[in-house]
Amino acid sequence: TGTFEPDSVDTEWEQELVNLNVAGAQFFANALDTRTIGLDAIVTYTKLLGPGRLQASFAGNFNKMTLSKIKTSEKLQGLEDTYFGLREKAFLLASAPPSKLNLTLDYKIKRFNVNVRVVRFGKVVLVDWGDTEDIYKARITTDLALGYDITEKASLVIGGNNIFNVYPTRQDIETESGGVWDPVQMGYGGAFWFTRLRWKF
Repeated sequence: TGTFEPDSVDTEWEQELVNLNVAGAQFFANALDTRTIGLDAIVTYTKLLGPGRLQASFAGNFNKMTLSKIKTSEKLQGLEDTYFGLREKAFLLASAPPSKLNLTLDYKIKRFNVNVRVVRFGKVVLVDWGDTEDIYKARITTDLALGYDITEKASLVIGGNNIFNVYPTRQDIETESGGVWDPVQMGYGGAFWFTRLRWKF
């Protein structure tokens, strides 16, 4: 919920907070029904290409979430905007982004393989502490991995996630997380490089 603050002692719940010397109360409540309609689609393709084999897959996810009437407790009736305000609604809707598209290409030649993944994250809208919309535009990230099978059991992979260092839309004022970005879409860590040694037992 949002934060309930006793501005006066005109109601029973405000008096209870004052009696407990509590400046504000916020809690979890099973007070809302949601309905999500979506579509998941995956297409895969495999082809011998030159001396190697190409595997391609495309996955798409589309969602539309709607929120139903807020069911408040008896003491808090009439405070629906605090019970589940703009910030909480936006945060919940962002948990099921409108769209995400993923294209993965994997090409293998003998002991070598190359994997490229391109992901498009749909637009996300959050609401900051000032009740202003923080709009995060759609973003595209690219991952790359180069692998080599050392033996039948051991393999080495070198690569990077978000190799072009893409960030979410920068906000003008402090966000929910306290910085200029919220951890939406692909996060705000930028590019991540790695080396991985795999061993099959």
